[in-house]
Amino acid sequence: MKYNIMIGIAFLVCLFIFLPTVHADDGKMYQVDAETIELMDAPSKEATILGELKQDYKVTIFEESNGWGKTFYNGEQAWVALYQLSAADNLETEPENEQTDTEEQHMETAAATETNIASAKSADNGELYRVQAPAVNVRQAPDKNAAVVTQMLHGEKITIFEESYGWGKTYYQNEEVWIALYLLDKEEENESAGNGEVSEEMKTTDSPETEEEINKEAPEDSTEQKDDETENEDTEPQADEQEVQAEQNSENPFAGRYFVIDPGHGGKDPGAIGSEVYEKTLALSTAKKLSEQLRQLGASVTFTREDDTYLSLEERTNISNTTNPDAFISLHYNSSEDQAAHGVETFYKNESESRELAQSIQTSLMNHVDLHDRGAKQAGFQVLQENHQTAVLIELGFISNADEQQVIQTDDYQQNATNGIVAGLDAYFN
Repeated sequence: MKYNIMIGIAFLVCLFIFLPTVHADDGKMYQVDAETIELMDAPSKEATILGELKQDYKVTIFEESNGWGKTFYNGEQAWVALYQLSAADNLETEPENEQTDTEEQHMETAAATETNIASAKSADNGELYRVQAPAVNVRQAPDKNAAVVTQMLHGEKITIFEESYGWGKTYYQNEEVWIALYLLDKEEENESAGNGEVSEEMKTTDSPETEEEINKEAPEDSTEQKDDETENEDTEPQADEQEVQAEQNSENPFAGRYFVIDPGHGGKDPGAIGSEVYEKTLALSTAKKLSEQLRQLGASVTFTREDDTYLSLEERTNISNTTNPDAFISLHYNSSEDQAAHGVETFYKNESESRELAQSIQTSLMNHVDLHDRGAKQAGFQVLQENHQTAVLIELGFISNADEQQVIQTDDYQQNATNGIVAGLDAYFN
């Protein structure tokens, strides 16, 4: 009897040791059932929270242990409670050659597909883009430091199936790859590229006829005519070309420039709360006006959020740090316990380029809006201090001031403020 009991105990111990941990070497796709779930840095509800996933988002689980599933978030190991997930059996499986052999490779693949998943926008059928830069690197992951897989040239077309923080996902030789969206232009006709691979080069070539062949076919008197034309071309002033170029520059002063616009707060974080409006609403409204104007002047723009979505401060700076903009512009409206506090101020991190940009924007804002000038100031806000790019944070007036709130929530004020910011950017960059 005692022998049987010992065998039973030994069996239970083995069951406890070996059964709780299940390795999913190739990963298994799950879907979030709860409204939101938390990503932890260890398989424990007391662990540190790394981020959160919202209902219906997809997540790949690479290992299961005691009711927790391991995935990767922002390139780091993360754990989620499995009871809040359901197996997504009907999802398409990844191509066989996307499966990796080591956990390190799993991390790279997961980071490419799962990073910043809270703001990812799916394009089920893909959207067609065209390369606008002379040459663009296609990378393994949505990170400017990721390995370059191939390169695309100006004019080539590419189908984007998912967008995340300024990066677009496509496929090259059946492998998932990423490309910076600000270097692309969306095609008017949303055609599909078929298999989703990077398209073949679309080069415009010169006529196959050589200059010698053209000369042979030309009439005998064409030589004299050609000499006359050449003489006229030589005497034509180059000023015309310079004038055209100057006109184009004046119409598109931000051509080639790329900005990340960060509407403060969002989702469960309303920011400052006034009697009639939330800060998150005003910030997004102003951000859209700013984006529209910058794009009309030739710039490329990425939002940290385009709707009422919550993003952590880390996620906001990550967008900037991985897409390498000319400037990061965070838009806010202020609040204070002192209800008499009023005015506009622009903050910068302790770095000369950001300071000069903040001063340029603050000066220009004061020429466009009729509010108190609180100046340009250095501050330790996380979206500034952890930002590797030139970055400013603009407070465009006080919601907590009843009189000022009435002004700042109008379209006229927000448009004037936008004009001021754009003029400040123009003065700094041009």
